[in-house]
Amino acid sequence: MNHKYLLAISIILLNCSFLKAQTFTGIGDTIPDDGNSIDFTITASGLPNVIDTDNFGVETICIDLIHTYDSDLDIYLIAPDGTQVLLTSANGGADDNYTNTCFNYYATTPISQGIAPFTGTFKPQGQLGIVNNGQNPNGDWKLHIQDTYPFADQGVLFTW
Repeated sequence: MNHKYLLAISIILLNCSFLKAQTFTGIGDTIPDDGNSIDFTITASGLPNVIDTDNFGVETICIDLIHTYDSDLDIYLIAPDGTQVLLTSANGGADDNYTNTCFNYYATTPISQGIAPFTGTFKPQGQLGIVNNGQNPNGDWKLHIQDTYPFADQGVLFTW
């Protein structure tokens, strides 16, 4: 067998062994309907000490929640260093739910142009890449949710 061919295959396999995706899953609870916000926390560990837009960083955030009036919701991702990204605010009108809804910078449809019930992958309202700012990603990540129209309807975050 050709040594150049074996060398090329070896290099490709070696490079592939460094490509790793990390997935963290958090559970939810009832979303308060009293004007207060709630933070759902996932503790990330075992990641490289730096995230950035070139090598390793946050790419997608997915949520699964029910709510009887989606446009009441403001949803943010908060990084361990406190950086906040607006995922969605006041979208969906009087319609319901974010069912297996993902936010990804490279999505073709902005969440603001989507139609509830939201299902699939959407571009968030904020720039997801701002959390890939050189910070240490190990620590507490928060999904911050506020029902901006209190005492009218309620919802539940199942997972994120």
